[in-house]
Amino acid sequence: MNMIFTRIICAFDNLYFKFNQKKFGFKGDLPEDFTVTYHAGAMHTKPNTISSVKAAVNDNSGVVEFDVSFRPDGTPVIIHNSEPGNSQGVFLENALEVVAEHPTCKINLDIKSTKNLGAVDELVKLYGLTERVFYTGVFEDWVDAVRDNSEITYYLNHKITSEEATDRDAAQSVADKVKRLGAIGINSHFENASRLFSDVMHENGLLVSLWTVNDPKDMSRVLETYPDNVTTKRPVLLKLISGYQK
Repeated sequence: MNMIFTRIICAFDNLYFKFNQKKFGFKGDLPEDFTVTYHAGAMHTKPNTISSVKAAVNDNSGVVEFDVSFRPDGTPVIIHNSEPGNSQGVFLENALEVVAEHPTCKINLDIKSTKNLGAVDELVKLYGLTERVFYTGVFEDWVDAVRDNSEITYYLNHKITSEEATDRDAAQSVADKVKRLGAIGINSHFENASRLFSDVMHENGLLVSLWTVNDPKDMSRVLETYPDNVTTKRPVLLKLISGYQK
């Protein structure tokens, strides 16, 4: 029943775009390696479940996101709760196993805790996913824990300010911090995203990932800022608006 509902939602977004293409169509360019991330629970699936992960990878997702935390004994699970109980969450290993069967899909591990990142590394290596996995949810005060306990690349969580969106020097200060902290780019709410900010990040060899863009009007505007990745719960619609084909 859940999969049928998901198909209905996807069909609705296809029809919505068909009748609103002139209004929300995007005519600009995007970075060569632009990706669409299927937010946990995308397409009205239940977040952080195996069925949700399967729905994403079966829809040819460029990137699938799930939240990662740890049970009291350190077992990695996918769940939004930063301190799950002994029986809460789905084993991370089971989710990785599903994605490993789809060789072009990447994984955004949105970490809610740094308790046992070494165990995450072990599972990622076990399933041959090292080159296809990255962390988000990494705030500045978590960087040391991530670097000391994991080899997985990471975005720095940073909310773009209005000044950083419009002032090149302010944007450059962010880029300097990101490079100093060893991140591959920034992961930010889309509200203050701008082309100037993206240009500065790209000039410094850094990536821009924006979340969570669900409204078609926001999608069109955000795409104009030239991001490298956009996270959404409505990936079918975002793909249609952006012209994304991967």
